[in-house]
Amino acid sequence: MDKKQRYILITFLLGVFMGAIDAGIVAPALTAIVQDFGINFKWSVWVVTIYTLIYAVSMPIIGKLADLYGRKNLFMIGIILFGIGSLLAGFSSTMAWMMIARIIQALGGGGIMPIANAVIGQSFPPEKRGMALGLVGATFGVATIIAPNLGGFIVDQLNWRWIFFINVPISIMIIAMALKIPNQVENEKKQLDWLGTMVLSIIILALMYGLTNLEVNNVVSSILSWKVWPFLLLSVGLIYPFILLEKRAIDPIITLRYFKDRNIVFTLIISFITGAGMISMIFVPAFSEVLLGLSGGKGGYIMTILAVASGVSAGLGGILLDKWGAKQVVILGFALSLIGSLNLAFFANGWWTLIIGLIISGFGIGFTMGAPLNYMILTLTEKEEASVALALVSLFRSIGTTIGPILLAGFISGAATKIPLNMEQNLRERFGENIPTFQWGSEQSGYQQGGFSLDQAIDMLPAGIPTPIKQQIIEVIQETVKSTLLGGYTKLYIGSSIIFLIGIILATRLHLLKEERQIEKVERRP
Repeated sequence: MDKKQRYILITFLLGVFMGAIDAGIVAPALTAIVQDFGINFKWSVWVVTIYTLIYAVSMPIIGKLADLYGRKNLFMIGIILFGIGSLLAGFSSTMAWMMIARIIQALGGGGIMPIANAVIGQSFPPEKRGMALGLVGATFGVATIIAPNLGGFIVDQLNWRWIFFINVPISIMIIAMALKIPNQVENEKKQLDWLGTMVLSIIILALMYGLTNLEVNNVVSSILSWKVWPFLLLSVGLIYPFILLEKRAIDPIITLRYFKDRNIVFTLIISFITGAGMISMIFVPAFSEVLLGLSGGKGGYIMTILAVASGVSAGLGGILLDKWGAKQVVILGFALSLIGSLNLAFFANGWWTLIIGLIISGFGIGFTMGAPLNYMILTLTEKEEASVALALVSLFRSIGTTIGPILLAGFISGAATKIPLNMEQNLRERFGENIPTFQWGSEQSGYQQGGFSLDQAIDMLPAGIPTPIKQQIIEVIQETVKSTLLGGYTKLYIGSSIIFLIGIILATRLHLLKEERQIEKVERRP
């Protein structure tokens, strides 16, 4: 790696880190934001949702603009927008102000990841490209996983506004560094498909909005909600008109031949699976708290194990990618993720078994996340379409991370709703029919969300119960909640194992002949 390549790598990795950390770092601040604005908590979700929607829409558009007008130029514009949006969000005093700021942030953030991958991928020769893209994957993975803990630390020690203000000096530094990098213009047509862009934006916006409104506790009924089915129907209904528009466009926003190429289609599906499977790790903090009996919030520190393992393996995966090829690294990553999930489902019963499972899962995530998929798409598409092709990979991964919780969280909420019945059965087995009956109120105790408050349960106990009996009842409550929720987590991680198994099957069907010739050429080079 020469000095120029190292400079490019550092510059764009800073952008990737800043963009990747944003979504997770905001979540711990939602309660404080709601209190400052004096609004109902139900509106707080829009601080995250609006960013997710606009981010998904902006990725393919900015990727295309980068291919047309220069990647450095669009990267800098993205960083400037992200910095301005962060500054406005930090100074916001109303929800409307915050929404505008988050939209500006998302418009900038949508181009950071695909452009960074395109520039870094094209700046290194094929035999070193995997290592460079592996560092991108490591940066993205570590930032994503540590973001919630970092956000919680900033909110506790400073103020929620600093989770946005911190982006401003970083943005200025990235812009100053990027000014010294030459601009890359791969496509001289300079004819953006405006009509196709508008229709594609509506398709993505409708799809993501519909998916985010699905309720994990009641997927079937929520599909019938006016916040879901009309938007999903609109998204699907516009696909055929969009195809017709793209066939007539001189320079389409999405190259339709991608979807006729088996390997590209498989790569996009694998990217979706990566997002859906990877998101199962967001349940690790709650799972750790239930399994180990940790106090609320302490489970978040367990994510450090995942962050370190995924960061190390992402870099290592890039090196292996240069030697073995992307297909082999993806299969290895999915296999390790499968083993890690099965460990969490069946063998994790204490600190050491949990740590082993998380290390294996972290290595699996690191091997699959980013580098091999980006390498595949760069190999399978033309150089002048690199940014928009990489944006497609990121888009499919984002859709996967949106659908993943819907597919998996139902196992936890389903288990939580069984707590009252299991508790009553266990109490009667322990104390017989003489124990007083009382309402456990699943909604009052937070069972629908998979949570449990011991204080609430104690408050609902009838008066007059002798202290020794009351203590025994509390023990039964604790044992019941733990065993019932752990049953739900077992099903959740079995579900994620199935997702990873599907990924392995699809990856084995890839035939990356172009990539194989490049790897073979490198191996034969004297």
